[in-house]
Amino acid sequence: MAYTIVKTDGTVLTTIADGTINTTSTSVGLPGRNYAGYGQSLDTNFVHQVENFAATTPPTNPLRGQLWYNTNANTLYVCPADGTSNALAWLALTSTSGGGATTFGAVTVTGNMQANNVTATNIVTAAQGVFTNISVSANANIATANVTTGIIGTLTTQAITTGATSTAGTLTGTWTANGTASGNALIVLSGNIYSNVGIKCDNYMYANGVSFSPTGTYTNANVAAYLPSYTGTLQPSSLTTSSILGGGTIGGIWTLSSGARLNATYADLAERFEADAEYDAGTVVELGGSAEVTSVDLELSEVVFGVISNTAAYLMNSAAGTDKTHPPVAVSGRVAVKVNGRIKKGDRLVSAGKGRARAAQPGEATAFNTIGRSLVNKNDDGTGTVEAIVIIR
Repeated sequence: MAYTIVKTDGTVLTTIADGTINTTSTSVGLPGRNYAGYGQSLDTNFVHQVENFAATTPPTNPLRGQLWYNTNANTLYVCPADGTSNALAWLALTSTSGGGATTFGAVTVTGNMQANNVTATNIVTAAQGVFTNISVSANANIATANVTTGIIGTLTTQAITTGATSTAGTLTGTWTANGTASGNALIVLSGNIYSNVGIKCDNYMYANGVSFSPTGTYTNANVAAYLPSYTGTLQPSSLTTSSILGGGTIGGIWTLSSGARLNATYADLAERFEADAEYDAGTVVELGGSAEVTSVDLELSEVVFGVISNTAAYLMNSAAGTDKTHPPVAVSGRVAVKVNGRIKKGDRLVSAGKGRARAAQPGEATAFNTIGRSLVNKNDDGTGTVEAIVIIR
């Protein structure tokens, strides 16, 4: 009667006919009933199992869970699946040689793991571990924790972060930053260096590492090159510069010295007046309405007052309001004026009503209704704007 061989998991491995021996289903010979010489086969099987199939290559026809002692690596391996012939796919269990490798799926160590070195190439988790040396070949991700006892004598690393820009970190104690040969000891790429108790410096240096004393006189040579932008308050006794940019407020009383002058890009003198509506640049206004000024309504108006400007060279009463509530009214100088009809250079401008001006006809212009004089020609009958000199009396 043939033998039917069943594996531990209940699956049938093979059937062995009487008087034969199976050497293809496993790494050992499986003799059938009445096979002559079965004793030699059994003895050979025992020897192979005792030595864990010690050889330079895995045994043939291995079964899952079978052991193999790799004589090249002096390491015991476990077969991960039936028929695995690739030695690299077997799982290494132990090594008897220095520097040997052991591979596991996931291992939980409940006692103390004591060794000269532990090399972790994937993930190591533990509630407590004592290591003499730890070698990390790639990245180490350590969850939020504290070193409660012990001291890290020397730490050499390329980056120390708190995980995110919104997460604060703290250095406690006295720290010394030793610079490189170029002199850089601490480089701040973004953010600020903040101290709520002050910063003590034994030496002051420019951004390029050159020493300087904070006392004495400063010139362009030792300040301008190193402070290209400053948002605080400067209080020099004397300031000589070719450009002041950004806008802001000049406080105090200032006097132009003999021969000094202020030059402006634009050419009209304006003042803010409260308007009864929002008017755009070039609108001709008069005194009246529900506020201080309103759009001129009548032709040849003798209460005409000025022209709305958005290019004032000098703006008076500037803090009275905004351009919407208190628009700048040009009362003198060059300004763009909304006009109707044809105009010749030099024509006197008078009110045309509805916030516009026109060229005065012969005999129309008086000292009371003249807005100013056009500086350009306008050669069409429609509406538009002209540059004009405005003088309001």
